[in-house]
Amino acid sequence: MTRIITPPLVVKEIIMGISLCILIFTIIFAFPLLGVFALLFLPLPVLFYRLKLGRNSSYVIVGISFIVLLIMTQGLAFDILYFGSLLMTGFFLGECIERHFGIERTMILTGLCVVGSAFAAFILYTIFQGQTMTAIVSDYLTRYFALTAQLYTDMGIEQSQVETLNSAFLIVLPGMFCVSFVATMWMNILIIKRLLLRKGIQLKNLDNLNQYRAPDTLVWGVIVLGLILFLPMEAPKYVSINCLIVLMLVYFFQGIAVVSFFFQTKRSPTALRMFCYSLIAVQLYFLILVIGLGFFDNWINFRKLGTHE
Repeated sequence: MTRIITPPLVVKEIIMGISLCILIFTIIFAFPLLGVFALLFLPLPVLFYRLKLGRNSSYVIVGISFIVLLIMTQGLAFDILYFGSLLMTGFFLGECIERHFGIERTMILTGLCVVGSAFAAFILYTIFQGQTMTAIVSDYLTRYFALTAQLYTDMGIEQSQVETLNSAFLIVLPGMFCVSFVATMWMNILIIKRLLLRKGIQLKNLDNLNQYRAPDTLVWGVIVLGLILFLPMEAPKYVSINCLIVLMLVYFFQGIAVVSFFFQTKRSPTALRMFCYSLIAVQLYFLILVIGLGFFDNWINFRKLGTHE
C-alpha cells in the first residue's frame, strides 16, 4: 500500500493519532456508559495511521498512547491489559491488511498476535508485582462478582439467583469475550475499508465479505454438541459448551455477513451501521440474534431473499 506524505506532516499526523486514542480513553473514563461504545473504536486510530504512515510511526502512536493509558488507569491491571490489547489490535490488523491477507487469515493472525502479546505482558506484570497469575485473576473476579452481585441485588434479584448467574457467566466468559473481540475486529475492518475507499484505495483481498458462508457440514457439529448438553455427566457438558461457542464464532461471521449485505443493498447510512455493529459487539442479545441469523442462513439463504423486492 503506497504512502505519500511529506516529512513535516508526519509529526502532525502522529499527534493526531495519539490525540484520537487519548480522546477515546477520556470518553471511556468520563462517561462509562458511552465509553462501552467508544472502546470498540480504540483500534481504529492505530489501524488508520498504521496504513497511512507506516510501522515506525504507529509504534510511536501506540507507545505514547499506552503511557497515557498507564497514567489514566492508575495501574489497574486488567484495564491496562484490555485497552492495550485493543491498541495492538489496530496495529496487527494494519500489518495483515498491508500484506493483503484474506479476512480469515487477517482475523486469526491478529487474534493470535494480540493474545500472545497480552499473555507476555501479563506474565511481566505478575513478575513486577510479585504475585501469581492465579492470585491476580482470582482477586479481579472476586471484585467483579461482588460488584455485579450488588447490582443484581439492587435490581431485586434474589441471592441464590445471583450466584447462579455468576456461575453461568464464569463458564461462558472466555467464549463470549472471544465473540466480542471478533465483533470489534470485524467492525474496525469494515470501517477502515470505507475510509480507504473514499480515498480511492480498494482492499481487494477483503472484498465480498458479505458473501461469506460457513461449510454446511458444521451444522451437524452443532447438532451433536447440542445433544451432548443433555448428558448427565458434567465434564462433557463443559467441553460441549466451549466447542459450541467456538462454532458460534463461525456462524457469527456468517450472520454479520448477512447484516452487512442488507446494509449494503439498502444503502444504509454509515452512522446507522456503526451504531448497529456497536450494539452487536456489546449486547449479548444482539450477538445471539446475529449468530442465529447465520445458522439459519444455511437453509433460508436470507441474502437470496433480499435480492427480490
